[in-house]
Amino acid sequence: MHEPLDLWRAAWVALALWRVEHGEARWVPVHPQDPRPGTFGGRADLHARPPEAPAFLPVYVPPVPPLGIEAHNLRLWRHDARAFVRGLGYGERQLMEAYLGKGKPSTLVSYNPSAGRLQTHAPLDLLDLFVRLARRAEVDTPPPPGVE
Repeated sequence: MHEPLDLWRAAWVALALWRVEHGEARWVPVHPQDPRPGTFGGRADLHARPPEAPAFLPVYVPPVPPLGIEAHNLRLWRHDARAFVRGLGYGERQLMEAYLGKGKPSTLVSYNPSAGRLQTHAPLDLLDLFVRLARRAEVDTPPPPGVE
């Protein structure tokens, strides 16, 4: 089984992706410092679709003090998420699409204070899928004070 931190992160990554799918959140583009136009095949191509700027999905992971989980932020890079989905088998992709396509987000994991542990509310294959995806996210360190 997975560690509590992995399960907790997976639940919040799943919710963040559900929010993107339903138009409630967006990928945050990271604009390159180089203002030159993009090239395709070594030459400027005015008819080609411009390459997408790198982008990430900010994911807030709330604290669970009894389990030693502190609040933190993750960055899930769009190219990592897309590569992950491309690498899924047909059944796994259907499972992910079914979750993301729901009209309301379902909680994958919650903290049960009376039991002092996380309680799962989703099939293990769905949990495993989002744990694997959440492991691709990086912990986002906040900027130093005074820097935006």
